[in-house]
Amino acid sequence: MPAAADQPATPERIVDAGLQLFSDRGFQGTTVGEIERAAGLTPRAGALYKHFPSKEAVLEAAFERHVAEIEALHSAIEMMPLGDMRAELTLLARWALHTLTRERALRRIVITEGDRFPELKRRFREAIVDRSYAEATTFIKLKMETGELPEGDAEALAVLIATSLLGYSIEFDVFGRAPGGVDEDRLIAAAVDACMALAASAPVASTTSKEES
Repeated sequence: MPAAADQPATPERIVDAGLQLFSDRGFQGTTVGEIERAAGLTPRAGALYKHFPSKEAVLEAAFERHVAEIEALHSAIEMMPLGDMRAELTLLARWALHTLTRERALRRIVITEGDRFPELKRRFREAIVDRSYAEATTFIKLKMETGELPEGDAEALAVLIATSLLGYSIEFDVFGRAPGGVDEDRLIAAAVDACMALAASAPVASTTSKEES
């Protein structure tokens, strides 16, 4: 029977169910039948194997889907030239927190099952973690070159900003509440204000030379 218009296709339901179960119970502690049941399928009737050759393939599909989501969102952001650093920072911070929320289950699997799946751990680091640092560094260096931010250690500043957002997300994961009672809107506003205060300390001469060039 075809999937209803408002219901995800069967492979998507299997990936969703598998990802959540792997995160909650561990990969080894999750059976194919449990994935099928959680996906709304008849357990142990072979439904999963019609779409995936193994549990490992379900986990691989979850990873590839998340990377594709990041690529699509990144492409959309690149096509939104705002020309306003406060607006750009706000957009980037919201994008980062959204991504961290979306990858919560996958991140937990990497943390708890990384030794079992070293290749997945490596690819997660390269495709998601390292790329995030690189993109933040590129953004900061560009703002330094244009005089919108003062010269400094762009790589270290990128790590400082990225890990503060990651720490916020992880604490929410562990305790199920906003750290210190600070919701995402307040966190983003404070982070953007801090960056704008740093921008205000940029040498006036740099901005002037930019305008005269």
